[in-house]
Amino acid sequence: MTAKGASSEKRTKVVTRTGDAGETQVGKGRMLKSAPRVEAYGAVDEANSVIGVLRTAAAADERLNGWLRSIQIDLFDIGADLNMPGDIGALLRFKPEPVARIETQLEELNSAQPRLANFVLPTGIAMTGAYAHLARTVVRRAERRVVALGQFAGEEVNAEIPRYLNRLADFLFIVARYFNDNGAKDDVWAPRGQR
Repeated sequence: MTAKGASSEKRTKVVTRTGDAGETQVGKGRMLKSAPRVEAYGAVDEANSVIGVLRTAAAADERLNGWLRSIQIDLFDIGADLNMPGDIGALLRFKPEPVARIETQLEELNSAQPRLANFVLPTGIAMTGAYAHLARTVVRRAERRVVALGQFAGEEVNAEIPRYLNRLADFLFIVARYFNDNGAKDDVWAPRGQR
């Protein structure tokens, strides 16, 4: 028994040592941690964590906080889909509905923002804007890893996953502008000769 009276069997076992040789569990088998599939769902996990930071920073905005929570759940679902390829994970396949939801939310935010005439520097008047840009770039990396898994590694990838990640990065760009006074305080890049 532990000091608080709970048995050690009730605690989550975190240290398993099964990955010490550089392998991890994928589906019903083991795979090198450097494999493209592990790299893909690892990048999705990174994106989820950065969105968690953004969500924490934006906690006072209840609407956005709720949207970001739904996105975090989506990213866990995507991770499960990537972790269980083939028939063994058929019930875990990521569906198209979340893409439509994000498109609706993106349009709602974007409707209040002025048209972009140039690129914006990835920063913010508050940390929330900067965190949204950071989350966007991490999502783009996850998207690249997922696309590479299908195109270069030749492995099966649910087509809804890169579609969702592409739309999510667009959404996070609009979120960054939302936190920059709906784009009014974007730090706009200008080409050489116009600075």
